[in-house]
Amino acid sequence: MTLDLRQAHHRAFTSDRPSIQRLVHVPTTVAMTVEGRPERSFTMRLDRRPCEVVDLEPSEIEVFVTPEQADEAATGALSLVGAILAGDVRHTGPVRRYLEVEPIIRGALAEDAGFHGDGEHARGEGAIGAAVTSDLLAIETRGLHKAFGSNPVLRGLDLGIPEGTITVVLGPSGTGKSVLLQHVIGVMQADAGDVLIRGRSLNDMSRSEVLGLRRGIGVMFQDGALFSAMDVYDNVAFPLRQHTDLNEREIREVVEDRLDSVGMLYAISRMPGELSGGMRKRAGLARALVLNPSIILCDEPDSGLDPVRTALLGDVLVEQHAAYGGTMVVVTHNIALAKRIADYMAVLWRGKLLAAGMTEELLTSDEPFIQQFLSGDSQGPLGMDA
Repeated sequence: MTLDLRQAHHRAFTSDRPSIQRLVHVPTTVAMTVEGRPERSFTMRLDRRPCEVVDLEPSEIEVFVTPEQADEAATGALSLVGAILAGDVRHTGPVRRYLEVEPIIRGALAEDAGFHGDGEHARGEGAIGAAVTSDLLAIETRGLHKAFGSNPVLRGLDLGIPEGTITVVLGPSGTGKSVLLQHVIGVMQADAGDVLIRGRSLNDMSRSEVLGLRRGIGVMFQDGALFSAMDVYDNVAFPLRQHTDLNEREIREVVEDRLDSVGMLYAISRMPGELSGGMRKRAGLARALVLNPSIILCDEPDSGLDPVRTALLGDVLVEQHAAYGGTMVVVTHNIALAKRIADYMAVLWRGKLLAAGMTEELLTSDEPFIQQFLSGDSQGPLGMDA
């Protein structure tokens, strides 16, 4: 039975799932035009509470899909983020706004249709390499340089992180992955070059603007970075107390929701010293999510975890991206984790971008360094001194 894309969206938008309520954080209207089938075309009014599906009308953004793509998208089996990035779907208007919430919509459509894919559907098709245009990027670095004394770490890094994706930044230890994240949140200042967040240059921002920007970026640190003197509840509540006017009842509702979403509600009263490594990671993720950020940065979330818990954490990251949308950047050198969760991959080497593209493209690359790094072979350009 073929599901109608319009009816599938209407059913998703009228549900009471919390993720759908988050669509209003990116107010826009999106016309979904099914080519050659005007009766199946419609407009999503994402700027309404609740969101609405209405007859086709002039909208800020227009997305053009074929009937076949519409049928696939109706079940959540087609990532329109991946299709747009790959150039398989035409669009007009500031489509980046739609890409930010498309994972939420796709997750709701898949849940309603009972679709249970293996993650491959989220990656789109086609090779795009480093050709993603700036208007589709959540984060962009241009000629980024950073040295510590006489040790250069970033050497003119040009990197684009596409909106609406889980992007995994890979590379050997010491190649600048974590330093990159410090520049994205404005903790470090570049020696040269610039970082742009959704088209806004950090170089052009005042200190207060940078601090405001950070509230929209959640960070999951390597070890969770929990405050040792606070229990799990107070750790997760800390950003809400610092940056919002919510009362304690409202704070508790948010904290319990976030902890429940990462499977940590049962440990709400435990101290960090009573948690396993995987539990600390999940508590750190809950804290990173507590302000509903539209960008999540995860710095080596698999560090110190065994393969099974790494795989389980990877599943949690994918689930949270589907529930919250936005853009997730995961820094790691764990190839198994990258293959499990990545829509898009970027590989750094010696402080520069070596290659970037959709996951399938990178996995089939014939670049010698990429082949060696992904296979873990000792023979190749990457040695102990690289």
